[in-house]
Amino acid sequence: MPADRAGGGGMKALGMLGTALLLAGCALQPAPQRESTAQAAHASPRLALAPAALGCSAAVQQRLTVQPPGQAAKELEALLEVDAHSMKLAILNLGQIVGTLEWNGVQLQPQLSRWWPAVLEPEQVLSDVQLAFWPPQAISAALPEGWSLAVSAAGRVLQYRGSERVRVRAAGANALELVYQQGAWSLRIDSPGGADLCSHAAEAP
Repeated sequence: MPADRAGGGGMKALGMLGTALLLAGCALQPAPQRESTAQAAHASPRLALAPAALGCSAAVQQRLTVQPPGQAAKELEALLEVDAHSMKLAILNLGQIVGTLEWNGVQLQPQLSRWWPAVLEPEQVLSDVQLAFWPPQAISAALPEGWSLAVSAAGRVLQYRGSERVRVRAAGANALELVYQQGAWSLRIDSPGGADLCSHAAEAP
């Protein structure tokens, strides 16, 4: 499915996302506030880049496969829309909305149902999507001291003082897999265009 807004696939995904967000606003409850905790040196930094930093507008339908340590893999559907002002993500399971995320570059607004998987923290979902798809230059500029992003034909590697912490690698023609070295966590994202959401999208104004 192409990500082009002008194309049928992109418009279909955009329409589905609009419906999902409308329904979510009526049916879901705001996510509870979490207490902030100091991030340990071995924990990966969570990205919160501006939506415009993607460099294009895109609307795509994706499939997520979450593999927590010691648990069975879980497959979910996702509808992702990004423009110069916001990133919107709706997560569905068997056609039912389990949650939505809206990020405007300043505030993340999750609307989660009781069926939202406990292993998926909204802030981590935002970070993972951006680590997989946002331009390497934007990611590198946002990393704290000691962290770096290595980019090669094989994918991306997030490192802490030269030690690999997260690897983003191709998993077929149109899929990416994020593997966390700490805890054997992995997330596979099947997405049109694979690693490049902008390959078929109109450039953001």
